[in-house]
Amino acid sequence: MTILVASSAGMALGGPFLALVFALTAVLVSMRRRPGPDPPIRPVLLVLLVELRTGSSILASLQRAADIFPDHRELVRAVRVASVNGLTAAIEIASGDVRKLLSHLARSQRSGSPAGRTVRSLLDADIAAERAARLSRAKSLPVKLMIPVSLLLLPGLMLLVYAPGLLRLLGDLTEAF
Repeated sequence: MTILVASSAGMALGGPFLALVFALTAVLVSMRRRPGPDPPIRPVLLVLLVELRTGSSILASLQRAADIFPDHRELVRAVRVASVNGLTAAIEIASGDVRKLLSHLARSQRSGSPAGRTVRSLLDADIAAERAARLSRAKSLPVKLMIPVSLLLLPGLMLLVYAPGLLRLLGDLTEAF
């Protein structure tokens, strides 16, 4: 909406060139304001799984994952707190997928169960959730394609079917005169 208003103002003030400048400025400003989406947790889970299966501790595995993914700010912050105050304190400051991961790791550490199995189950759950999301998007595809098909393909098909007959009929009618 902001881009439309900016380009309209630019068009009113200075024509198409100023409209383009205003629209590009609005796009750049809106891109700067929006925070990026949370990075995916699956690569972190894969690194943790490999590190835990090689015999590293939970904290060492988390630190290695934070070193590999420095753009994952939530993970880096949680690992920093976990190295000073422990996993329980890191759970309190974390959010989203990192909080879920840390709470499962802390529970596995308290119970003495293998952390590798915990990470593997989280990885399987993440894969299943993505598969379910893809399946729901695929199921909604025919509904989304109905309007483009009916507006674009069907008129072309009708023209392809009826055009030769209509051209022949028109040719027969014009030959009589």
